[in-house]
Amino acid sequence: MKDGIRCIEKEKEALLKFKDELIDEYIALSSWGNEKYKKDCCKWSGVSCDYQTNHIVELDLRSMQLRGNISVSLLGIQHLKYLDLGENDFNYSRIPQFIGSLGRLQYVDLSYSNFRGEIPHNLGNLSELNSLYLGSSEDGSLTSTNLDWLSRLHSLSDLSMSYVNLTMATNCSLTFLNLAFNKLQGEIPISLGNMSRLTSLYLYGNQLTGEVPCPALSSSLTGLDFSDNMFNGTIPQCIGSLSKLKSLDLSLNNFEGIITESHFFNLSQLQSLHLSSNPGISFNISLGWNPPVQLTYVNLAGCNVGPHFPTWIRTQTRLKALDISNAEISDTFPDWFWESSPKLSYLNVSYNNFHGVLPDLLSKFTLFYFVDLSFNHFNGSLPIFPPNGSVVDLSSNEFSGSIANLCNETSCYWGYLDLSNNLLSGQLPDCFGNLQNLDYLNLAHNNFSGKIPSLNVTSSLHLQNNSFIGEIPTSLRNCTFLTFIDLSQNKLTGNIPTWVGDTWTYLVFLSLKSNEFFGSIPSNLWRLADLQVLDLSLNKIFGGIPKCLNNLTAMIQVDSKFDMAFLLQHKGGFQSAFVTFLRKLPVLNHFSGGIPTGVSQLDQLGVLDLSYNNLSGKIPQSIHLQTFNTSAFEGNLGLCGLPLTKACPEDEIACVPKIDHNVDWMKNQEEDNLINDGFYFSMAVGFVFGFCGVCGTFVLNHS
Repeated sequence: MKDGIRCIEKEKEALLKFKDELIDEYIALSSWGNEKYKKDCCKWSGVSCDYQTNHIVELDLRSMQLRGNISVSLLGIQHLKYLDLGENDFNYSRIPQFIGSLGRLQYVDLSYSNFRGEIPHNLGNLSELNSLYLGSSEDGSLTSTNLDWLSRLHSLSDLSMSYVNLTMATNCSLTFLNLAFNKLQGEIPISLGNMSRLTSLYLYGNQLTGEVPCPALSSSLTGLDFSDNMFNGTIPQCIGSLSKLKSLDLSLNNFEGIITESHFFNLSQLQSLHLSSNPGISFNISLGWNPPVQLTYVNLAGCNVGPHFPTWIRTQTRLKALDISNAEISDTFPDWFWESSPKLSYLNVSYNNFHGVLPDLLSKFTLFYFVDLSFNHFNGSLPIFPPNGSVVDLSSNEFSGSIANLCNETSCYWGYLDLSNNLLSGQLPDCFGNLQNLDYLNLAHNNFSGKIPSLNVTSSLHLQNNSFIGEIPTSLRNCTFLTFIDLSQNKLTGNIPTWVGDTWTYLVFLSLKSNEFFGSIPSNLWRLADLQVLDLSLNKIFGGIPKCLNNLTAMIQVDSKFDMAFLLQHKGGFQSAFVTFLRKLPVLNHFSGGIPTGVSQLDQLGVLDLSYNNLSGKIPQSIHLQTFNTSAFEGNLGLCGLPLTKACPEDEIACVPKIDHNVDWMKNQEEDNLINDGFYFSMAVGFVFGFCGVCGTFVLNHS
């Protein structure tokens, strides 16, 4: 191409003919053919070209308020991969047939542009298409009487046909239909039942409402997923008649009512059952029920399964995953459970009222990659788990004793280990240093003692509220990707290591509160640019607050990595007291000198506590600092200025009225004639008394 022009002439002419048949009232296509970009169509609005071949590959005209006719001249752009004409107004015209001849199309969006009539079946010729959006207006003017063409789109991953009228769809040989995350609303049309060959129906992640319409469900279905919608009412018993069903997912809805044996009477092939997060669902199944199914995956989290452990689980010998968390169960674990489910590798029974002692699980299972027993009342010694699990959460129970037998020296591969909020004690075994894949370790709120052993933790370390002694172990110097460290409320001593600021460069949260650290804060600690929470209070640290405090740039930036989502994903790792740490804050005690002006630059500071130190001087003036309560600065006798009520000497002097000597005497000559000797005498006496009052206050403050 000459002069850097990349536009192919034939394709440029096709675009101009396409424009000629459009009505562009708002001049959205003003760059098409104008003098500045006349030769290079690759610079036209909404047009993108391939930098190697120079062919037009994208045409994005979304929301340009275009009207008129879609010209067949687009066939001259055969290398087009991306076509978006959505949210325009084509005045109830039909979707052009020729679009099905643009064989390289991978993305087509014609949604909400006032098309009507039958969707052209030759869209099924677009073998490379992976995204198709045909959403219509609510009047259902866009229709499809046969969906066979969809079955030919083997590369299709995203499909939106919201408000498309399917009531006349008949003789459909479609077998797989995935309309997940398409913002579908309303009830499922009964016409869906015309798809007699449909084996897989996935409508999850939409906004569908109403009850499950059994007449709309094909008896050929093997997979049915209506999860994450807004369905309500009871789950109909006719679900039990879908004899070929292997996977059923109705989780994350608003279903209610009672589940009985009749819901499963003919589901002999069912392998996967997910009813979680439907708090209105209760189970009423007899103790002696022998279900016709052999389930592999069961998720009933958030349903009312209790108060007793479901005895029908005993018959499920193929069970690999069981989630009955938050299911209102108050019971012990039956002994038969550990014998009847030898293939179990995922178990979540958290947030119930289980109690009792657990057996040695190492002898029961060869693989237990996920076990969550948290927030129950299990007691006794910790059970021994298979060493190759990835997640073990036993937090918030009543386990006691040592954890010396928890891991062995060579073969532990846990990635997430949470033993917090128990009654565990003793020293930590050296084997923790061998947990090479440990990403999250939480031993907080127990009674562990002794020195912290060698550790190898990737992301998050919680050891707060124990009785650990000694210094911060040097092994943590190798944990260079740590983002969260809480060693507060222990008996740790020594200086804060100088390598902290050089090694833990990804830190977002650091708390060393309530220990016995002494000395000054190492200067390189202020290099931690991502640090958003810092708590060094209640130690024996002394010295001045460094002037480079404003180097903690994450406390200045509005976009925070450390938000509520971060707190919630590590459940059990926080107590309610840490709610005050949801924003960025430094908390410092036993400091002297003045407050550096850099503190006033931390304009995203959520909590500040500088109380009961030996700080002096004027509090830096900023609107943000003055929003904190006086309690943030109290106990520092030398501090003055807002928000404290104690004024600084220079502020008081500045309040003395100034006499203006530049009065225009000529202008006020008539008023001067009214001033007598008494006025001058009164003014002199007032000035003397005012001046003495200022000086007296200054002397008292100085003393």
